[in-house]
Amino acid sequence: MTEQIPSFSVGEIFNSGRYVIPIYQRNYAWGEPEITQLIQDIYDFAVSDKRTSNYYIGTLVVYERHLENETVYETIDGQQRLTTLNIVLCALNRLFEDRIKKPIAYEMNLSFDSRVRSTETLKVISRETKDLQYIHSKEYNPNIQQAYLDAEKTLKRILNTDERLQNFYSFLADKVHVIRVSVPEDTDLNHYFEIMNSRGEQLEKHEILKAKMLEVIHHDEKASYAFNLIWEACADMERYVQYGFTADQRNAVFKARNWNELDCKSLDEVAVKVFPGKKSSADEESSTMMSLKEIVRSTRSFAAPTDQKEDAPERFTSVINFSNFLLHVLRIQTEEDISLDDKRLIDLFADEMAKHRDDKAGLIAFVKEFGFSLLKCKWLFDNYIIKREFIREKDQWSMKRLKWYEGNKVSYVNRFGAEEENEGTNKEILMLLAMFHVSTPTLVYKHWLNAALFFAFKHPAMGAERYRDHLKELARAFLYDRYLAKRDKNMSDEVEFYDIIYKNDGISQNRGYGDKIDLGLLDKGTDVENFIFNFLDYILWEQKADGYDKFEFTVRSSVEHYYPQNPIAKGSEIAPGVYNLFGNLCLISNSKNSKLSNNMPEAKKDYYVRVGVDSLKQKAMMAYPKWEEDEIQKAGEKMTKILQAY
Repeated sequence: MTEQIPSFSVGEIFNSGRYVIPIYQRNYAWGEPEITQLIQDIYDFAVSDKRTSNYYIGTLVVYERHLENETVYETIDGQQRLTTLNIVLCALNRLFEDRIKKPIAYEMNLSFDSRVRSTETLKVISRETKDLQYIHSKEYNPNIQQAYLDAEKTLKRILNTDERLQNFYSFLADKVHVIRVSVPEDTDLNHYFEIMNSRGEQLEKHEILKAKMLEVIHHDEKASYAFNLIWEACADMERYVQYGFTADQRNAVFKARNWNELDCKSLDEVAVKVFPGKKSSADEESSTMMSLKEIVRSTRSFAAPTDQKEDAPERFTSVINFSNFLLHVLRIQTEEDISLDDKRLIDLFADEMAKHRDDKAGLIAFVKEFGFSLLKCKWLFDNYIIKREFIREKDQWSMKRLKWYEGNKVSYVNRFGAEEENEGTNKEILMLLAMFHVSTPTLVYKHWLNAALFFAFKHPAMGAERYRDHLKELARAFLYDRYLAKRDKNMSDEVEFYDIIYKNDGISQNRGYGDKIDLGLLDKGTDVENFIFNFLDYILWEQKADGYDKFEFTVRSSVEHYYPQNPIAKGSEIAPGVYNLFGNLCLISNSKNSKLSNNMPEAKKDYYVRVGVDSLKQKAMMAYPKWEEDEIQKAGEKMTKILQAY
């Protein structure tokens, strides 16, 4: 009889033995995107129709160390998730101790071989105290420290009602499971670890989805060919869509001798123009007409064609992946409140296709419309959404279009305005988009991207000023309708992102209505949303504040208390009601915050003058000759007025 592989609920995992992270494992590396995604995934299942079933979040592969009095589980695979579960449980216990009805019997049972700082940091986080109590004389792991703050912020945002909290916590305790697999005692752990880190890639969900959609239109050879051609052209998010077509096809699908203006209005029109097209011998037997069963059984590669060598793929880096992009396209086409969680890609498309279960013609029309929507959205994405561009040994944000030259040569130039200028409206739009992007690194929350694409989809010929003004108004809507909206029990003044985009046209509903806005949310220390700091930095950049000419948006997730919460200098403490004020806060990188978190403002200023600042708000704070309670109050009032006046 086969021995059953043990599965543990989260409620059981902390009483199932002691775990240790071996030295050959990398350091804890999860950041805000991964932590937020894990919490969001658990919550989504907790309130779904699958909430009565177990939800498996991964596998712990362990080696059993048999010591004199106990067995310790050396964690070979799954340490990031296991560490994060510890952090999330500690945050829940500290945040909602008085509201949790049946608390998990939590006991920290995780440590790190030869990494004292990591173990000590977990010990601090796991203590049953109201506040985190770090000891000044000890060093701690900055990634784990920041992970705790990220978990707290996400939990507060998602579990903002008692009903949400109880649903989440009970589901987490009983239904969220981890499978634990022990390797044989004679396993060569170094060899096994190498194998675990060189596993082959599985067939991706978007490849399965393509096959399902092609099956719907398989009777139409021209449409199937065009659909597959478009899909493969769009699948490489780091390459402009035009490079997925031959030169002749580009002259047909896009404007001849232009290539940067889409010249088709439907999939059928694309099909007429590209079929029959020139195909290499390798592509002649491509996956275009393969069934789902044939794709799953096949061992060949399903990567996009690589015969187009005009563009080095490593030049651009996309802000999202292809699976996530497909959901943006689906949301834009249907204008329905569809999740942007790409782990649910196949199910979300299945739900939409099921609406045409009894209408074959309607299903065919849906698939064809999606094929063209995909092409149009990717063309818009390439033109109107930022990318990271690596050129001349420099990594920078860019928003560019293709420019055609005689001989079918192309180059990249600014989307708007002067082709090579680093100022003007093109730069303003680029900075606005970068501000949105770094504020929400988690893919499932990239509502700004959906809003920008939807606006471009509806107004493909828009000018630079119209696009810029829309993005500014969208930022105001995010600020006043979400992040500063009054939060009563019914959340009545907080507007859903979907409603902001599709019902309110990106126009703020709360701005100008003081009874719907809570400026007190600015004075919440580490709970202040990253977007607020980034939007303020954009405004200061636009107003050419000190340091604007060297400022660039980067992913920063650590809220810095310029006057520290726990100063090194004894007797220099100030009240939480003061150090948590908006005037005392700015957004910086995790590494800088951990290095100087307890230093006094004078020491911090000396350091940042040498290495440079992360924030224009931070730069303004450093301009004060001294930094005490009066300066904190004045700086906060000034920055709040700048936000309100914009």
